[in-house]
Order: sequence, then C-alpha cells, then structure tokens
Amino acid sequence: MGRPAKSDGRQTRAAVMRAALDLFAQKGYFGTSLRDIATAIGVRESALYNYFSSKEQLFEALIANASEERVEALAALTDAPITDARGLLERIVLSALEMFRRPSQEQLFRILMADGVRLTRSGRIDLMERLSAGWALGRDLMRRLTREGWLEPADPDILLMAFSGPLHVWRQLNAIGAEHPALNDPAAFARAHVAQFLHGAGARRLATRRVGDARRDLRRAPSRVAAVNRRSPSASRAPKRRRS
Repeated sequence: MGRPAKSDGRQTRAAVMRAALDLFAQKGYFGTSLRDIATAIGVRESALYNYFSSKEQLFEALIANASEERVEALAALTDAPITDARGLLERIVLSALEMFRRPSQEQLFRILMADGVRLTRSGRIDLMERLSAGWALGRDLMRRLTREGWLEPADPDILLMAFSGPLHVWRQLNAIGAEHPALNDPAAFARAHVAQFLHGAGARRLATRRVGDARRDLRRAPSRVAAVNRRSPSASRAPKRRRS
C-alpha cells in the first residue's frame, strides 16, 4: 500500500500527526507503535519514515506545532504599543485559556502529563528546547512591561513564573475535568489573576483595584465548589492567641 489516495506529501504528513496524536492520547506514548499509526491511516509502517525518522521525532513535531501555535498567538497580542497593561494581560490570559481548551492542545497536554517527564529525563526528547521560544517571548514581555513602568523592577524570569504559574494550574484542572469556578468563568479568572499579579508585581498606579473585588467576580461563577469559597468574615480570620 502507498500513500492515501488523492493526497500529497503535506497531507499525508498531517494525517500521520493527527493519527499519532489520537493514539498517543488514547494509549499513551509508550503504548503506541509506529505500526499502530501506519495502520490508522492505511499505509505501510515503512512509509512513515518518509516523514519522521522515529517515534520520538514524530512526538517532538507534535510538541513543536503546539508550541508554535501558542507563540504566534502571544506575538499577535504583544506586537502593538502597550497602552493598557491590565487589559493586555487579561487578553493574554483569555487567549491562553481558549487555546488550552482546543481538543488538540488538550490531547497533547494529557500525553505530556502522562509521559512527557519520563521522555525528557531519559533524554529521548528535549522538551525544554521545544518550550524555550514561548518562554523567551514571555520573558521579553515582562522586561518590556518593567522598562515602560507598568511593573516594578524585578527578575523577568520570576515575574513570568508568577504570571504563568496559575495558567498551568488552570490547564491541569481542565485536563482532569475538575469542578472549579475558575473553569466555569475564564473571564472572571483572568480578571482575578491579573489583579492579584499586579497587586504584587505592578507599579503603584496599576495596583489600585482591590484584589478582593476581582476574587468576588471569580466566586460568582456557578459551581458546586464555589460554595466552599463563600466563607463568612469571621470564619476566614485566624483565632487570636490569648496573652499569658
């Protein structure tokens, strides 16, 4: 058997990648063989080597495509002059959350959660190399926000960790299908997260909105878990120690 009918090389390569993503998500990276992928698209296993030299290279291509998609989205948001840092950061958060919910991104993230660390630590793939472009762009954004006076001077890597960390937690919650108000109202999560970030890292002129107001926005999202967050003021205060 040869290539699928009416298909050129690019279409066949795309078909291989789609089949690989589906099978890796269903059976795991280690539970999927190149023969499985070839069977799924109706070609001989040897035909796959016209496009990928190994299963590792195929998996790295999937990671690279997903990374490029995220980098392009971030670059499109940050190319213009910054006139409203709060609004820009909220748009970046919303764009990331929308991308995290794309089926292909969800599939790849589940594979990375299951097998990515093992593959990286064994040296079979270079995950840091594939993710470095997005990290560099985010770090440049933090430097720019600092240089233009939107953020207080700080290490751009630490700023980026503080900003992106909650997004990764959101992605993990989404991947496992958790019941959480942040998943029900991404816009409220974006406002609350950016308000909290600027409260800690932003220049004084940006930290004027009370963080508590943004948190209340997030808690309004309908969820059974939301009730846990609605504590009375007395319950949230730590008991005072008696002086001896």
